[in-house]
Amino acid sequence: MAAERTRPDKSLFLLLGFLTALPVPRRLWPREPLSLADALPLAPFVGALLGALSAALHLLARPLVGGSGAAWIALAGYILCGWSLHLDGFSDLADGLGSHKKGEAMRAVMKDSRLGGFGAVALVVALGLWTSLVASMEALEAARALFMAALAGRFGLCLAARLGTYPWESGLGREIVLSFSTRHLLLALTAAGLFLPLAPQLWLASLLAASLVASGLVAVAEKRLGGTNGDVLGACEVAGEVAALLSCAALT
Repeated sequence: MAAERTRPDKSLFLLLGFLTALPVPRRLWPREPLSLADALPLAPFVGALLGALSAALHLLARPLVGGSGAAWIALAGYILCGWSLHLDGFSDLADGLGSHKKGEAMRAVMKDSRLGGFGAVALVVALGLWTSLVASMEALEAARALFMAALAGRFGLCLAARLGTYPWESGLGREIVLSFSTRHLLLALTAAGLFLPLAPQLWLASLLAASLVASGLVAVAEKRLGGTNGDVLGACEVAGEVAALLSCAALT
């Protein structure tokens, strides 16, 4: 059973079920409970898979509808494949920060299922910037950027899990934030590093940008909210990914 709990393929299937909307056949799920913190170092692989899917959509659509149309088609596919989970956290954090409240009062705003004005504006800006940056690059450059930014965003999520604290008794991110260690983070960096040879400059720029943004958001969340919950982790992924795309666009 111990081997079952540590098999990388089982951890990857667990993450695919947790971080994406991709269908994972029940027979591939681990038969024994796995720790999300132990599985999370494989998040860059999940990002690489989703990034490859969005890049493929973009390349297929670009000759037909041009750069802008292809960017929006790639975005739609990306959201349907699972980016919506992180976008939800991103908008919740924006609503919480925009409320000018702190601590539990801010957390109550973030837990409200309704989309607030600040969350809506944040989504419009993030998605608009995402598509604009993709459309501004040549087709192959955009595909590489989509791939690298997606895996960098998931590494940013891992970094946020390591830097943050979780003072609450329950919540979606509790197990991850409390258990994610420096060893886990180094494993996540190793997973991301496997893709370095594909585009070294874009890889480095993407990871630096995502890491800086994730670190900054965690610092803000720790001060205003009092900790790092699942919404903050999702926000770090989205903001880090957009920052990574921006860094890729600057290099192309």
